[in-house]
Amino acid sequence: MDAAKRDDESPLSRETGPLDAAAFAGLMAPLEPFGDRPHLAVGVSGGADSLALALLARDWVAGRGGRLTALTVNHGLRPEAGDEARAVAAWMEAADIAHDILTWTGPRPVAGIQAAAREARLSLLEDWCRRNGVVDLMLAHHLDDQAETVLQRLGKGSGPDGLCGMAPVSYRRAVRVLRPLLSVPGDRTRATLETRGHPWIEDPSNDDATYQRVRLRYLRPALADAGLTASGLALTAERAAEARSERLARLNTRLAAGVCLDPLGFARVDLTVLLAPPDSEARDALGRVLACVGGLARPPRADALERLRRHLMARPAPSAGITLGRCHLSPDRHVSKGWLVCREVRHLPDPQPVFSGSAVIWDGRFDVSFMREETSDSPLVLGALGPVGWREVRGDPERTNGGEPVAVSHTVAVTLPALRTPSGTVCAVPQLRYCDRPGSAALAVRSRFAPRVPVFGGGAGHGRCGLHAGADGLCQ
Repeated sequence: MDAAKRDDESPLSRETGPLDAAAFAGLMAPLEPFGDRPHLAVGVSGGADSLALALLARDWVAGRGGRLTALTVNHGLRPEAGDEARAVAAWMEAADIAHDILTWTGPRPVAGIQAAAREARLSLLEDWCRRNGVVDLMLAHHLDDQAETVLQRLGKGSGPDGLCGMAPVSYRRAVRVLRPLLSVPGDRTRATLETRGHPWIEDPSNDDATYQRVRLRYLRPALADAGLTASGLALTAERAAEARSERLARLNTRLAAGVCLDPLGFARVDLTVLLAPPDSEARDALGRVLACVGGLARPPRADALERLRRHLMARPAPSAGITLGRCHLSPDRHVSKGWLVCREVRHLPDPQPVFSGSAVIWDGRFDVSFMREETSDSPLVLGALGPVGWREVRGDPERTNGGEPVAVSHTVAVTLPALRTPSGTVCAVPQLRYCDRPGSAALAVRSRFAPRVPVFGGGAGHGRCGLHAGADGLCQ
């Protein structure tokens, strides 16, 4: 390897051989803080990478007086998946690591099965963490995985954000997702297990050229000979992430100055601040607000955001509102140059039964959970309050907000989560503190605005008005 190639590699990526406790401690240090006696979870498929991570993490956590739980997802995509999950359980028991098997149920997509399986796995892992009060979830993606991610996104024409690849620390709704091995080549995790004499499971899909990742893996030697080494691609992701961090700092400053996020799930925005040049940052700001209020997993497409930006710049005060990304945008009658961004009334979730002890992410926006057991085994029905429900609630002010008037617009109210009896009577609207039987255990329910994409940086925060997006609605 020539000097130019060596310059494109980090010191860690040039090291070889198994990982030991000292090396792993160095990988964990940038992921601080963890707190006293931390309880961490780790996803373990049975492959070499995740098994090595689990064994290294066990010793690291023990040194801090904490606990580690290994989680294996049985996707059920192969006949042997169940046996493999049980094999991992046996290995974890032998290693004195607590272990749970999580099963993916429900329909499988016809296309994009790998992507769907990855998202299902993350959702199951996150849900377990949420139910068990675990904040930190470790995954075993390594340097070679990062390189493949960057190559895939290059092929799709991704912009700077896509070229960041996977982050060492990222955030989902309930957990921090930690990837301590991103700077470590995959052969070092295998060497770690070989040194310990520990077996692992080889997933046959890793050799199936039907999948793009596998085809890129086969091309890796030729790409390295041409100068596209895994470590060089990972370094590209690192540098792109640094640039993204600087851009996000500017974006958060813009959002903090121009957006007031309300706990009821809508936003007041100052378009003169939000749409100020440069245009690319104005698009990013619009996208963040729409994703947050609309409960989306990601902002609308850049071309749609650009059309919206131009429309707002050319016609800042239309008589009718504008819709994009499940949101409705309209001038704020109470604030000069202000606009309201609310959840669109269309495409709200269908009503669903919920039982005692349920915890539901509703509409990608509200975290709805029961606080104590119900006295009845029959379910309640969770759905949008809707126009009929709003009329019912407005006509019963004694049971709303402690008897105080409710200052909320019709557009916002009808999109709030509400609990109904099986017969259709509204019995709780936590965001409005409405409860038809105050003090009833059956109606002890909490709802929190917790959108998939927060407006302010890594979590919901304060806008100019000082309202915190994470305020709870509580009925009991």
